[in-house]
Amino acid sequence: MPKITYEKVTRNKDSSFSIIDYYNPYFAAPLHIHPEYELILIEEGTGTMYVGNFTKPLEQGDLLLIGPNLTHLWLSSECYYKPDVSMLSHSVYCQFDERILPDSQHRIAEIKPIYHLLHESLKGILFRGEKLQEAQEQFRMLIHQNGFEKWMNFCMLLYKLANEVDYVCLNSDEYVSGNAGYNDPCIKNIHQYLMQHYQYNISLADLADLAHMNPSSLCRFYKANTGRSIFDYLAEIRISYATKLLQNRHSGISQIAYDCGYNSISHFNHQFKRITGYTPTEFFHHANQEFST
Repeated sequence: MPKITYEKVTRNKDSSFSIIDYYNPYFAAPLHIHPEYELILIEEGTGTMYVGNFTKPLEQGDLLLIGPNLTHLWLSSECYYKPDVSMLSHSVYCQFDERILPDSQHRIAEIKPIYHLLHESLKGILFRGEKLQEAQEQFRMLIHQNGFEKWMNFCMLLYKLANEVDYVCLNSDEYVSGNAGYNDPCIKNIHQYLMQHYQYNISLADLADLAHMNPSSLCRFYKANTGRSIFDYLAEIRISYATKLLQNRHSGISQIAYDCGYNSISHFNHQFKRITGYTPTEFFHHANQEFST
């Protein structure tokens, strides 16, 4: 099975979510997870989609809603990777969490369908039917909006998707229950802490205090629920953020390492190579060469 990586999602500090209009020679993200929901529209490009245990050919116009911690990958067709081929992959996507809606403990009856849609998205959702084109156009319009207008229209889009657009769930309830460990309240609390403090030195003792466990018990509990170690997860958060900084490089590699929580450049280089398969310098040159072709 391919290695699943954690994606650190970044957003504007003045917005609870962002709409990204993404262009690249090919879909570049590896098989990954993140704790946010993701709504994505494939505008251009061909290949294969992988959502949990589900696979299908990737087609222009595909609109999907991916729930938290559901593995997914958009893999471009082989022709996109050939040298001297000028092709383009284009998508519009939004990553968000439930904080954009009223607290779930005080759910508003009128938006109950949205909460049901979000629950169904834990299995992955592919939208289809007569109303799909209208929803696609509403999504595109959000790219050019800001502030309250953008938030209100995004909520209206979710309501439309929940009430008017047909959809199919891509994975079974059994598959979702097998991934339930990531949704354990203690695990979610640890992940939130890691995402907020990944730039700082984090000790196992700090995390054990947060979880009200001793360090060895926390390690066993985390591994049993997620199948990985806490510090592997932390490294993937840090390196995910580092790849974004390298793609928009305005600082040296040493500064990027420091900004991502590493005090040792050699340790940063080792972790970066282990997770991405490239050194930071190789990744920077590879990303820029691909984007300029």
